[in-house]
Amino acid sequence: MESALLSFRKPALAVLLLYAALGLVSCEAKGPPATVVAKPKQERRQPVAAPQPVAPKASCTLTNDTLAGQPFGMEPTVEELLNSGAKIVSRKAFENLHEAGQTDTIITLQHQGNLFEFYHSPEKDLLRQAVITNFKPAYGQRLRLTLNESARQSGGPCGQLRLRDTDHANMVSATFTAGQPSLARVQPYLD
Repeated sequence: MESALLSFRKPALAVLLLYAALGLVSCEAKGPPATVVAKPKQERRQPVAAPQPVAPKASCTLTNDTLAGQPFGMEPTVEELLNSGAKIVSRKAFENLHEAGQTDTIITLQHQGNLFEFYHSPEKDLLRQAVITNFKPAYGQRLRLTLNESARQSGGPCGQLRLRDTDHANMVSATFTAGQPSLARVQPYLD
């Protein structure tokens, strides 16, 4: 009888082992039961508009003795300009108003597209006027910094900027294109 029980148990045991194996295999294939998580509702946000660029004022005027008196910082000299490739465009005799019989010279130089006019006397050269359209030379970069600072002090971008000193003697006027100086005229005080 024992052999009958063993023979009965063996197929039952085999079937039981088969079901257990299939159950394990099916658990591995399915993985853990999936849980469904409801997504929180997303708030609809209104798109943030990009800040609009500030339109430049048509013209600005600023009184600043330092900036108007020294728009280049260190002013270029005739000698420096000539040494860096400037060409003399014209020389014109000019009678000195303070020294009887003395004739001085007005010299016009062109340097990298920029024009400089100097009053040349035996004592020194005085800048009468400069027209700057090329801001790449060192003096142009210094002037650009002065003009940008002047525009900032006057409240923002300007189309035209006039910079002067308290006595209205030294004048700098500039035209800005795309927020940067494109043309500047420097007119220092001369007696």
